[in-house]
Amino acid sequence: MLFSMFFGAGNLIFPPMLGLEAGTNFWPAIIGFLATGVLLPILTVIAVAISGSGVRDLAARAGSLFGLIFSLVVYLSIGAFYGVPRAAAIGYELGVESTFHLDGPWWRLVGTGVFFAVAFALTLWPGKVVDTVGRILTPALLILLVVLAVSAFRNLHTPMPQPAEKFADGPFVAGILQGYFTMDSIAALAFALIVVSSFSNRGVTSHRSVVRVTILASAIAGFFLLLVYLGLGYVGTAMPQDRDYSDGAALLSHAAELTMGTTGEAVFSLIVLLACLTTVIGLTASTSTFFHELVPQISYRWWALILTVVGLLLANLGLERILAVSGPIIGLIYPPAIALIAMTFVHLLRRDIEMPLAYRTAVTVAFAFSVLDLAASLGAPVGSLLDALSWIPLLSQGMGWLVPTIVLTAIAVVIDIRRAATTQAPR
Repeated sequence: MLFSMFFGAGNLIFPPMLGLEAGTNFWPAIIGFLATGVLLPILTVIAVAISGSGVRDLAARAGSLFGLIFSLVVYLSIGAFYGVPRAAAIGYELGVESTFHLDGPWWRLVGTGVFFAVAFALTLWPGKVVDTVGRILTPALLILLVVLAVSAFRNLHTPMPQPAEKFADGPFVAGILQGYFTMDSIAALAFALIVVSSFSNRGVTSHRSVVRVTILASAIAGFFLLLVYLGLGYVGTAMPQDRDYSDGAALLSHAAELTMGTTGEAVFSLIVLLACLTTVIGLTASTSTFFHELVPQISYRWWALILTVVGLLLANLGLERILAVSGPIIGLIYPPAIALIAMTFVHLLRRDIEMPLAYRTAVTVAFAFSVLDLAASLGAPVGSLLDALSWIPLLSQGMGWLVPTIVLTAIAVVIDIRRAATTQAPR
């Protein structure tokens, strides 16, 4: 189930373009991609399981008010206002419009309406989401991906191209950045709630058992993601070099057409639709569960209906508008989310003490740099400040928050440990 929830259409299009652009530097690039595109989201799910039952429990380690606000922003952005409408818009544009040439606002409304009706029907019973996705949709998606990958292996034998400029020097770091910008860890924060609660519904009650089962499920999902990403990346390396591709979707569509003809177009459309459908089901179920726990007076099914209607309306705005409005918000919360996840694992080394200062330092520093990046992207007059901070590693790549957060959080951890030692010392 975790595999298919993670594997949305965005994940479908990143690896092929990486393979095409990395060329002969494919292996170091894809290993870097897997580090942040697979390992980081899997660690996110495990971190949520360790901290409690959901992202609010995880974020509350930096303060109860922060836990509430952060979890609200996560579920509103990745769920209602970004992840769900984005997946539906991609599903229609790549899975229906490009294949069947059904263009126009009314066709979009009908297509996304049918899509959301199916997704809503499959999320009505939250306890069965795991069965629906895990036993039916995931195998179907995997089979179609295997068909596409095997066809490419058998029919595409173009020599690997020379790497593009960004993969020529430091392909491993370039791959890490590509995986980082999938932003799957935000989706993992949302998915973790439905995953952890599904284990509880199946009789796994003790915290230790929930964590153990979550680690096992995450490892299995990570293994399949790794295999699929390797296969899709290889498709990119083996494509003919006689045309330019606007994105990974165009590349995969052409690969399917080259290897299977018109059947390939149908296979590609089904892959896109299934990938988007499983993502929407997971996000809708998780977001509805969160808001039902927050406001129990409104039932889970009503929340699911509200989110479905909102998703339908936003999906009909078009993909570009969705990305323009919601993309910056996701970028704003992504670094603090990663900082929280990292602190959860650091805290495991000293579970006997509280580390409030370390958690607050981690999210504050990461958030401050996120605000700076957002201001720069919106054209705010922060150029002089960016110039003054240009010595910070990875600042120009949009990851300037990383080193300052690590350094200042490490100092805060030491302070927390010393405070705990002073408090526990005999007087």
